[in-house]
Amino acid sequence: MTDAGDATPDAGNQEQDESGAAEPVPSGAAPVAAAPRQPFHSKYAYGRSLAHPASPAACWIALVFFLWSFTPTLLPRAGWAQGAITGICTMLGLAIGELLAWIGRRAWSAAGRDVPRPLGAWGRRVFAIVAALATVVALIWWIGSQNDQRDLVGMEHVGAGSLPMLVVAAVVVAAILFFIGRTVAHLTRRFDEAVTSAMPRWAAVGVTAVVLVVFGVIISREVVWKQFVSWANDTYGTFDDETPPGIAQPTSPLRSGSPESLVPWDTLGYEGRNFTGGGPTVDQLQSFAGPGVPVKEPIRVYAGLKSADGQEAQAQLAVDELERTGAFDRSVLAVVTVTGTGWVDPVAAASLEYMHHGDTAIVGTQYSYLPSWISFLVDLDKAQENGVVLTHAIIDRWSQLPADHRPQLLVYGISLGSYGSEHAFVQSSATQSIDDATSTADGVLWAGPTFFNPVWKQVVDGRDQGSPAWYPVFGEGSQLTVMGKPGEAPVYAPVSSDGHVVYLTHPSDPVTWASFDALWRPPTWMGRPTGYDVPSDPRWFPGVTFVQEVFDLMAGFSATPGHGHNYDPNVTDGWAAISAPPGWTAADTTRLNTLLQGMNEGS
Repeated sequence: MTDAGDATPDAGNQEQDESGAAEPVPSGAAPVAAAPRQPFHSKYAYGRSLAHPASPAACWIALVFFLWSFTPTLLPRAGWAQGAITGICTMLGLAIGELLAWIGRRAWSAAGRDVPRPLGAWGRRVFAIVAALATVVALIWWIGSQNDQRDLVGMEHVGAGSLPMLVVAAVVVAAILFFIGRTVAHLTRRFDEAVTSAMPRWAAVGVTAVVLVVFGVIISREVVWKQFVSWANDTYGTFDDETPPGIAQPTSPLRSGSPESLVPWDTLGYEGRNFTGGGPTVDQLQSFAGPGVPVKEPIRVYAGLKSADGQEAQAQLAVDELERTGAFDRSVLAVVTVTGTGWVDPVAAASLEYMHHGDTAIVGTQYSYLPSWISFLVDLDKAQENGVVLTHAIIDRWSQLPADHRPQLLVYGISLGSYGSEHAFVQSSATQSIDDATSTADGVLWAGPTFFNPVWKQVVDGRDQGSPAWYPVFGEGSQLTVMGKPGEAPVYAPVSSDGHVVYLTHPSDPVTWASFDALWRPPTWMGRPTGYDVPSDPRWFPGVTFVQEVFDLMAGFSATPGHGHNYDPNVTDGWAAISAPPGWTAADTTRLNTLLQGMNEGS
């Protein structure tokens, strides 16, 4: 699978004819002086030409990566996603194989030994046969393993109809990456040859390496990254100025953005307008509560990026809005740390309002208009600041009220919102962090924590012995409870009379469990026993598992209810665990869950 140039000519008593065949020197003739050994880089560097075939070692390593890419991880995959994963992993294996082959050839040459000739045509035929058979087996096995995993999360089975898309995606992705890799290698080699002709080899190697690194950094950061950020800001900044369909400026003084509000409607942003202009009506609350039960119009307070200059000012504006609307006289006050776009989970907000018959106030502030996956890359510090500044501002004002005239204070965050919210309470240990949260707030609900969440990491690392990472028990459950498993009995009362922290998590949620650690070690979620909705015997492979987890992240947000990053069916139970009102029943929890599911289906 390599050309004849890979073989080093014997420097001994032989010479080569034009065809390359070695001819013996006639007896008694003067020995022909051996031609000086050509510089290593000119014979063995990767990327001699764009069409140069890969080395046998690289092909076999790529085959291993190819096969391992079909193994299941956190969530089932569509055919196109599996194809993309396979294409990426195959080219990753090929690149690693070529690097190892290059190092091997370099070592042989440095030792003054001839580089072994590659296997001939029969070796290529053996590889082709093995690869073909392995591909057929892998595709058949993939369908079975995917369907087994789909049973765990309540998804429909896939069949042979998914394979054409898988194959096409794999070939296209692999071809694109192969061309890019070969082009970069070829250009690097050409530059290296030009530098070597002008300076000693040892200096040329250093110059080539430095130029390659600098050029890569400039292209990735100054071109690709800046263009990406500019595109994101332009695209989502424009979108943030729009108003969701069916949403109009509220007329009630109990909503931010109303004519009486301190916060102008056009400064709330897309998600702020969606939050303050939506939610259940008084009639809907009354219908759920039943006749004769007093209900109130819920208070919804929000400050957008354009509502004030900086997060400190936004938080103060939110406090002033709470004062204006009479929020501190309500039974429940919930502080919500939003996700990247400024999104407040409508199911979480509505379920709390239904549960307490509208006698609630919910407040949040926007720190970005970018989607969470982009905010995670560029606005992580803003999410942290938002959680700390807003939560502390509300707590400071709330704590000034007489203890017997305060609303019940609840703290909530989902996904990136939970990351920001946790920073308002994080201390040097899990015990101290949980103590701070439970001694300050009456209840804390964090859903779908990210793998960067500081308190969640403390809890998982400090969990009680014998409890799995995906369902950690901390402090024997006295201050913290983990929920989210489908089929659990509906919650009808708070789990503790004191402050309590509830986490909603799923073992299959890649937002919680996917991490960069998978590049060099098995991820936490693979520890035995695995969670109830992930495969029981997952296998880690360096590089491949990380690529698979990246695609799991893409699928996590569209997972079936109760799995992945879909927490809609769990939120009502979470609120009930920390804030169920007197007389609330398990039937009420079930009824409210049914109502909210119907709302989502109709939206």
